[in-house]
Amino acid sequence: MSEHSCPVSGSIGGRCPVGHAGSTRSNSRMGPRGCAFSGYGQPGDIHAAFDIPRGVDAEEWLRMRERKSINQLLYTNIPSVQEIDAAKTQAEIDAFNVHEQDLLAVALGAPARQVMLRAEEIGPKTGWIDGYLSAEHGFCPPDYEEAVGALSRTPGRIWADLCERMPGCVARGRVQESVAALPLVEGTKEVIPDQALWAAVVALGMLCSIYRFESKNDGSEGITSARTKRKKPNVPMGDDLGEELVGIPRSIALPYYQISRRMGRTLPHLSFPDQSSYNIKIRDPTSNYPYLARFDNIDLRWPVFGEKAEIAFLKGCADTSASFQHGPDAIAACQEHVMNKNVEGLLREMIRLKEILERMPNAFHSINVNPNSGENYVPVHQWIRWGKFSTPLSKRCPASSGLQFPPFLVMDAFLGRKKYTSFLGNEGVHLRAWLPSNLRAFIAAIEYHYRIPEFVQQSGDPRLMGVLDGIIEAYTGERGFMGTHRYKVFGILEIAAKIGRTETNGLSGASDASRPWEETHRQFSDAMKERLEPYRGDLPVEPHQMRGTFEECRYVTRVLNRSHVDSDPTRSIALVTLDIQDTGITFMPGDRLAVMPLNSWEECAKVAAALGLETRIDDPVNVTGTWSRFEQHLSSVRRMTAARRLTVADILRRGHLAPITKELALKIHSLLAASSNTVLQVLATDEWPVRGSLGDLLQDALLDTPAHIWDKAFNLDNLSWLADLIPVEVPRTYSIASYTDELLPSTVDLAISRAEYKLCSTFSNQEDISRAGVASGFFNPHPPSDDMVSDDEILVGVSRPLAFQLPLDHMAPCAFFAGGSGIAPFRSFWQYRLTTDGLSGGKNYLYLGVQSREKFCFEEELREYVNADFMEVHVAFSRDSRGLAYDPHSHDLVEKHIPPRYIDTLIVEQGATISDLAMSKKQGGLGGYLYVCGSVAVFDSVMNGIRKAIYTHCTATMENVDLIVNKAFAERRFMLDVFMTPKPLPCNLPTIPLSQLAQHTGHRPGSRMWIGVHGSVYDVTDFCPMHPGGTQIVKSNAGVDCSKSFDNLAHTNNPEVASLLTKYFVGHLTPKPDYQGGEEEISSLYDLWAAYLRTTVETLVAHQIEMHEIQGASIKSSSSYDPVGITNIWLREDLPNTIAIRTFYSYQSRLLQGGFTALFGAKLQELVLKLSFSIASASRAGANIQLPDVLGAVARANTSTDAVACMNEVALVGQFVCGAEGALRFQERGVFAYAAKSVELDIELLEDLRQEIGTGMDAFDSIAAAYGSADRTQDPDFEANRLTALSTFLLQILERIARRLGIFYAQLSQCSVYHPELERNPARTRWALVRRCIRDGSLFVMAHKAATDVLTVGQQSSYYMSRANPNQNVDFDSVMSQVRATLGSAQIETQPSIPQQPLTLNAVHQARGRSSGDASAVATRENAGALRAMNNFVEKNSKIIRRLSKMPPMPMSFEELQRSALGLPHTPPAESHDAMQMMGLGIKGHDMAGRLPTPPSSRGSSRSPSRVRGSSTGMSASAEMLLSKLNQSRARGNSLHSRNASSATHHSQHLPNHSQLSHPLNHHHATYPVVGGLPTPPMTSAGMHTGKPTAHTALSSAMGNLHMNTRRPRSEAPSALMTPRVRSASRSSAGSVAGHGHAAAAGMGHMSMHSTTSLRAFKLRGLVDAGDRFAPPT
Repeated sequence: MSEHSCPVSGSIGGRCPVGHAGSTRSNSRMGPRGCAFSGYGQPGDIHAAFDIPRGVDAEEWLRMRERKSINQLLYTNIPSVQEIDAAKTQAEIDAFNVHEQDLLAVALGAPARQVMLRAEEIGPKTGWIDGYLSAEHGFCPPDYEEAVGALSRTPGRIWADLCERMPGCVARGRVQESVAALPLVEGTKEVIPDQALWAAVVALGMLCSIYRFESKNDGSEGITSARTKRKKPNVPMGDDLGEELVGIPRSIALPYYQISRRMGRTLPHLSFPDQSSYNIKIRDPTSNYPYLARFDNIDLRWPVFGEKAEIAFLKGCADTSASFQHGPDAIAACQEHVMNKNVEGLLREMIRLKEILERMPNAFHSINVNPNSGENYVPVHQWIRWGKFSTPLSKRCPASSGLQFPPFLVMDAFLGRKKYTSFLGNEGVHLRAWLPSNLRAFIAAIEYHYRIPEFVQQSGDPRLMGVLDGIIEAYTGERGFMGTHRYKVFGILEIAAKIGRTETNGLSGASDASRPWEETHRQFSDAMKERLEPYRGDLPVEPHQMRGTFEECRYVTRVLNRSHVDSDPTRSIALVTLDIQDTGITFMPGDRLAVMPLNSWEECAKVAAALGLETRIDDPVNVTGTWSRFEQHLSSVRRMTAARRLTVADILRRGHLAPITKELALKIHSLLAASSNTVLQVLATDEWPVRGSLGDLLQDALLDTPAHIWDKAFNLDNLSWLADLIPVEVPRTYSIASYTDELLPSTVDLAISRAEYKLCSTFSNQEDISRAGVASGFFNPHPPSDDMVSDDEILVGVSRPLAFQLPLDHMAPCAFFAGGSGIAPFRSFWQYRLTTDGLSGGKNYLYLGVQSREKFCFEEELREYVNADFMEVHVAFSRDSRGLAYDPHSHDLVEKHIPPRYIDTLIVEQGATISDLAMSKKQGGLGGYLYVCGSVAVFDSVMNGIRKAIYTHCTATMENVDLIVNKAFAERRFMLDVFMTPKPLPCNLPTIPLSQLAQHTGHRPGSRMWIGVHGSVYDVTDFCPMHPGGTQIVKSNAGVDCSKSFDNLAHTNNPEVASLLTKYFVGHLTPKPDYQGGEEEISSLYDLWAAYLRTTVETLVAHQIEMHEIQGASIKSSSSYDPVGITNIWLREDLPNTIAIRTFYSYQSRLLQGGFTALFGAKLQELVLKLSFSIASASRAGANIQLPDVLGAVARANTSTDAVACMNEVALVGQFVCGAEGALRFQERGVFAYAAKSVELDIELLEDLRQEIGTGMDAFDSIAAAYGSADRTQDPDFEANRLTALSTFLLQILERIARRLGIFYAQLSQCSVYHPELERNPARTRWALVRRCIRDGSLFVMAHKAATDVLTVGQQSSYYMSRANPNQNVDFDSVMSQVRATLGSAQIETQPSIPQQPLTLNAVHQARGRSSGDASAVATRENAGALRAMNNFVEKNSKIIRRLSKMPPMPMSFEELQRSALGLPHTPPAESHDAMQMMGLGIKGHDMAGRLPTPPSSRGSSRSPSRVRGSSTGMSASAEMLLSKLNQSRARGNSLHSRNASSATHHSQHLPNHSQLSHPLNHHHATYPVVGGLPTPPMTSAGMHTGKPTAHTALSSAMGNLHMNTRRPRSEAPSALMTPRVRSASRSSAGSVAGHGHAAAAGMGHMSMHSTTSLRAFKLRGLVDAGDRFAPPT
């Protein structure tokens, strides 16, 4: 509530006439006596109370009364006589007097506090023109309504009014007209007072930016039409006011120029805080805990697009900045205490600052890419639009950057950052010059005066140093503010880069970086290392590589006590108390403690005895690498100035001895020269890791290894091998099981369960031997060994899980689900809630699953809580019938006989309460917070129980159960803390090839989603809704090996992630074949082809993410105004929304202009070049091999009449973007249906390309399997012949891919925007077409068929030409000429589009607003790399290329080479069509002559006498045999899985009639929701000619006559997961063979298989009627 809402002050200008009469302080909240305004308190007579003279400012008088003299402050501890006498020199005696800097600071006060006091005094009088700064509100406005209210009372209110209706103007495409219609209101002080400046600068900045955005994105940035030119408003422009305002109407340019200068902004610019922090409204001004401008307490005042992405993102940014609200006051207080040398006061304020910083990462979670996250949902494809809007107005003014928010630069100054050499460091220095004056002054005050870190280091106080370490980690650590920010940015930018954001802030790094989000990640890493450098030195590793390592353990503790928590005599769970006195450690509920365990002396003794180190246990060891870093780390945490060298005992106790990993066993195997049978037995295991220790392995290996080998391997003269053999142990993480409200806790409790395992049979000698885990056995040994209390030094560190914290709302109900020691974090939860809220807080529920009554932990403590009605406790005993039941009447746990049960049964029994807690408030539930802690098995049991409970009590279907559960996860009300339970993974399962992984992208409803991580494959379909980052981030990595992203996000070192992944394990990924001896060419081709497959899969997934809404996903969502934003891109207020048109136009333009740049660009050319070179260089002397014209086919497809028609239609869509003459209203449904169908065809094309490239991927495995065949011994050139056969096969695939592009254009050209029968008023639609044709002159030349929009002359479809005329092959010279032409033009054309190192930082940000018609950032980077690779290849092989180009001509067509390889007879010219079918190049399963009549001239050309000459293939018999094997494999795969792609029918078949419009989303027929249309009708079996064998059948029968070795035994039935799903939208079953293949798909294991589809045959149905469109080839 502000003063404007007061009935008195609101009517007289928003100022209370009495409350502010005598006040000079901005934060005065005193009102007049009798005022009922809730924001004010009632004052007493303060003058009488303190004898203050009347007429004197009371606050100033009291402040002056408390001031002391300089001597009183600085000379309180004058040195004694003895200390003075001890001084030897005059300088030492002079030093007893205080320094001048101290005198000046005491005289003037602490600099930071003085800046703050001055700002509070001057700010309210000047409208905070120097920037907001106050003790209570930090850098946030004290009153968010003040500036807006002041602006509303001036003529400048017209700017605010237009901002308020801007989303509607954008939706109607009338932004420029609306801005141009504004009258000129100048921004002088006489018109706009100081109090209104902040609102004015925000409003005008946004108006100028949206006008510039609309000018750049007006439907002419992509494919354009020559008929229509966009008219600019005929109004005066601000061109004379600087380049920032060129092309912007003077009605907003001039006042923006004037107000910017009044604000101290030399150049007009829109900052990030302008759009977010200063552009919000507070819902409840009294709700200020923990800070006021929280995400749930604010609304965006003036959104530009009104979309959920924009609103949620900007609110999240404002939340992040506001979370630092109390930080400036804490920092100023720290500086004051440093000035006064008050250690205790400094400690208190530093802890306060640390708590503020630890809370800040939570603000990042207000930005969520999970569609179920409600208000927090940020659709990345919409966020890209905001990114283009926020581009700077010129290259010289600062851009919108996150570094403009105060926390970053303020904390950099506080911590004394020294280096700013990284890209983000430079950007920070640059942006700092443009910050508001108060913020700059505050930063300078803490950076140059009384630096807190220096005082802490000089004090030597371990508490201060520990808290400072905590502040460093909380701000710039891997798990702190900067680390969380980096991971949040990584996920969003990865999706954005893949779906079309061509430039980002971080894209300005090295131009050879292939993936921009990884480059951004690296730049964040560089900036983090610069911040850490003063405290950690020059880090040799990246920050994410430190997660989960010893680097996180920066405190030294010792075990104080181990006690029982239950009545179990074996003490399976112990309460371990650690001493943290004077360490500076602080923690909150839910925090975890990372501990570095120590190996037992027993295990160390076994290793030492085997290696002969018993007498050398204290000898130092020379270490390198990780151990060297650990040595330095140990000295650092011990606060030692000089590093102490590690000894043998240190390495044995702190190294990894158990369990035995594969890497450790291989090291021993190599050192012992493969002489130990014990080591061989271990290596022959069927699962890793092996259950045993290094001591066990060495003890047994010692007995069966020759002594001389052992002594040589473990040379005692130089022990450096010890550190190489034993790696550093990794820390274990345990939830903290205690809470205290002490300022600095002295102890911390851990509840540790002892993990036990059975020793491997190799070492146990058939005995049943149990062992305890390394960490749990150290902290919780068996009770008899507890007598010896050790004084071992333990390294620990505190981490805060971002997804496992109590809610900010203390009244929110919480339910805790635990199994065994999973109760540990909940003990800290309930202790905190009891301490802070007592019995008046929110309700608490505990659901606990344990084995027996003896293992019921904390029973006495829990009974006290139950008796006090603080908590409900429900327990399930799985092996005990002595149950306990919660009695709600007596508030007690009652003894009761209950049959043994698991926790899921207990949850179902309490289902009514739990289901209410799980449901959100908007669903009618309690909106409770649910926490699960335990092993993966406990997690599974709890989830099953909750789903059953919801199904029983709330829903009728399991789909609705998933909806409720997913909603709870998305709202971050369902949180998990899953243990790491070491689970050996089997290593003897059949592997999964890359082609099979690529099929599981989950982009079709009902399909599965697989990812590959470090050689393993996981099915993460069911985990996606629970993923904290949302489904899209996982989906963007579906179907590919995402190990690099996994490493960058530190998931690899995260035990919680590792334990969850074991649940979703599918199998191991097929490794790259080990090509031997002289096969570098095949190996490099494998890498190139695998990268091409990856690009295809990523393009497919990214396009589906980007275009999901274009296909109607949001059409049914609300289009009405919503303060949290709308997701419906099609409608706004039930009227057509040009945002959908803009999105589709941008996408389709990028697709068609670049010709699928990532797939048909330089990467394809690189493949064609290298494959053609391989075939040509391996051909026989005198042979002139004819190669398929792959590149020519792509070029012809891109310039065909079909492509021209497609581009004309997209250009027409572009005319609707800015609402030209309101044309969209007449063709609304036609455009929607056209967009939906176009995107469906795009996705289908990408799916077909994925199938083809997957087939090629399998060929590499087949070639590798043929290595050991007997044929190799008979053919000395077997390697070269394998390369020739493989290259020939892959070129066949590339030819089919090129032809598929022509088919795509043929299909797409049949679709049209113009469909009056779909519209609400068909007559007006027809009349609009006539008017448009009259305007552009096309009405009078309709009889003259010409393509005038994009290309003046278009070629005919290359698809039909190449099918009818097989003589489209070219020689190697032609291929090289095409490649050289590309390389030559690349220097001219592609250089501007390849991101280079920017000249200025601002140029980077300016690039964000570039045309969206360019390729995506990924495609741009990959094509740039492909161009460089081609250039290097041509230069490297220039001599061979010249030799090949001079071969004597001996024509040999590629078809003949294929036919010879297949062992088929040479076909006479008249039978060329049948031969094409036999080769897999014809129309599968159809009578080509009957369905697609060939133009006469094309038929004639197939009889060319030059087509066949001689029988020489230029190919050896071995190469022919290998090629035939590859084709047989492809044919066999096609016989199992055959899918017939229906062709492009006439547009009347694609689009529905008017009667179907009532069901725009027909999920029963279409795989995708298609707006306003039905899917392409599937082809029926009646339309197929079954009398004639298909190409697959013929090819299979031909191959059956050849005797060849198969790659490996295959199962008869293919895996159901591997079977391509037949899409009813546009595909149908391809006959009985494919049908049987689908029917037989059942239950196969993880078999390594070839891709099961290769040849794509397409029947162009519906083109019979349009046959006259295809002229004979020229």
